[in-house]
Amino acid sequence: MIKAVHIEDEPRNIELLKSLLQLHCSDINLLGNAKNIPDAIQLIKEVNPDLVYLDIELNKGNAFELLEELKSFSFQVIFITAFNEYAVKAFRYNAVDYLLKPISITELKEATEKAIEKIKQATGNNNIYEVLKELKLNIGNHKIGLPVADGVVFINTEEIVRCEAKGSYSAVYLINKRVITSTKTLKEIEEVLTGSNFVRIHNSWIINTRYLKKYYRGKNSYMEMEDGSTVTISLRKKSDILSFLKDFE
Repeated sequence: MIKAVHIEDEPRNIELLKSLLQLHCSDINLLGNAKNIPDAIQLIKEVNPDLVYLDIELNKGNAFELLEELKSFSFQVIFITAFNEYAVKAFRYNAVDYLLKPISITELKEATEKAIEKIKQATGNNNIYEVLKELKLNIGNHKIGLPVADGVVFINTEEIVRCEAKGSYSAVYLINKRVITSTKTLKEIEEVLTGSNFVRIHNSWIINTRYLKKYYRGKNSYMEMEDGSTVTISLRKKSDILSFLKDFE
């Protein structure tokens, strides 16, 4: 079953979508509704839905403000609204579809089927990712697969300079300046970066010590990397970094 929630502030529309999904979209398990942005954020955190049916005009806010509050998200979105002027903006958020009220049963079914297909593809990527964890092509050259929106990207870990948390996604920065946005969290990527060169220096950062250029002392200490980037060191990790640096004194 696909976990879904509905963000909508009109009781009549809430009941209508619930009944339509029960009758025509049996793969959808609708697990809750929220009528405003704070309640929607709480509901999404609790349910961790695969799919969100999202009205645009909400009680004291709108859908775009909600999505900005979430920063990044891995669920699929189907917008349902009475206003057609938001369509272009909606698709900038990678919406699966944009449905106008009153809801067409055919359009709802088609949009939901498209969302389910995208969710299944993402799940398939996860399975591939687990298989690729231990893939080694030769000694000292560890290759991993990073799931992305449209498939899996294969890279040598020695190419990675740093990895940054982006909510439920991660940005992986390579020495050739390429940036890969992966659908895995930083914690999940950390689990497959098994080489001793990789160090978690902040909740938001993992670095490859091969590419360290300079350590900057001070209250807000940070690392400069070979690619010119700078990475903050958390207070919790600072003592570990200082112990590491003692070898160079």
